[in-house]
Amino acid sequence: MKYLLSIIFLIITFSVKAQFNYETVDKGLLFKSSDDRVKMKLSFRVQSLASFETNESGNDQEMKAMVRRMRLKSKGYIYNPKFEYKLELAISNRDQGITKDASRVSHGSKIVLDAVLKYNINKKHQIWFGQTKLPGNRERVISSMALQFVDRSNVNSKFNIDRDFGVQYRLKQKIGNMPLTLAAAVSTGEGRNITAVNEENGLSYTGRLEFYPFGKFTSKGDYFSADLKRENKPKLAIGVTSCLNENTNRSGGQLGSFVELADSNGNLTSQYNDITTLFIDAIFKYNGLSIMGEYANKNLSKDIGGFTSGYGYVGQLGYLFDNNYEFAARYTSVDLAKGLGVTQNTTEYTLGLSRYIVGHKLKVQSDISYITKENVVDSNYRIRFQIEFGI
Repeated sequence: MKYLLSIIFLIITFSVKAQFNYETVDKGLLFKSSDDRVKMKLSFRVQSLASFETNESGNDQEMKAMVRRMRLKSKGYIYNPKFEYKLELAISNRDQGITKDASRVSHGSKIVLDAVLKYNINKKHQIWFGQTKLPGNRERVISSMALQFVDRSNVNSKFNIDRDFGVQYRLKQKIGNMPLTLAAAVSTGEGRNITAVNEENGLSYTGRLEFYPFGKFTSKGDYFSADLKRENKPKLAIGVTSCLNENTNRSGGQLGSFVELADSNGNLTSQYNDITTLFIDAIFKYNGLSIMGEYANKNLSKDIGGFTSGYGYVGQLGYLFDNNYEFAARYTSVDLAKGLGVTQNTTEYTLGLSRYIVGHKLKVQSDISYITKENVVDSNYRIRFQIEFGI
């Protein structure tokens, strides 16, 4: 609460001497200083989720109702349009990873999602510094606000490289008439909001290449689900990401628990590993039809229990009708290894229905999934309902 009050106080203080404008529901609240040296767009969003999950035997059932995500966001520029920034805070407990057992939360709050400064060298080149999403798989870089299902797939959950603190370079280029983007990052490899020191001094190196054979999408449509812009020509984006996280202590690299194993004397010692992650993804849109697919692969340099490796792939398609209802289907397969030869394959089949009232800013979504796991007799059913609203 003290963080929220501080933010409100800063906004009120800034507004006293600033110009205020509310352009459209898509652009949030816009503040601008009278000398045009500072520009700030302020927005918020809320996801309210209810879900029910069971298995075929009916003996294991779970119901949940929660504020899945609540975010405060701000972006703009300071002192000069060349210096852009993005801030994003997570307010809800679930968004911060806080469990119902408060005694288990020893790492403190994870309220800060993004805090990054972007320097525009020119129209083609950018340098970023701070904490934000790495240039990872498309499904992860697409905002959780802009999905065509209630949430991202199990492939993203198990393999994504998420956020990190570091330096990023962004390039926009063309080969002939084909747009091309390049992103490279050097980061701590420890994930967001981590203050502990990595005793092995490992870093993470990430690179992403993306190209558009048929030209750019309308309004950055390659980074939101559903063909809300109803592309009048076929549009395709193909991306490849590679990430090397050296000497990481966390099970998934930037994510997961810290890995400790007992030695011969029963003392716990921190374990370190190199994790290499590869993503290949694509998105296609045309006249209300959207198709997206991803392949993910994680490899370990050492087979140590507790670290996650394996591969997975996901394919989904949706069709947006003229009344802004969308039907979508998704297939997800994950073959997960947790070191020492322990593996488990999980397959999910999901059908979704969405009603976009004001695009992704105000929508109602529901989906149903059938989930099977290797060496597990009973299969699970999951039903979810969610309302998203924001400005």
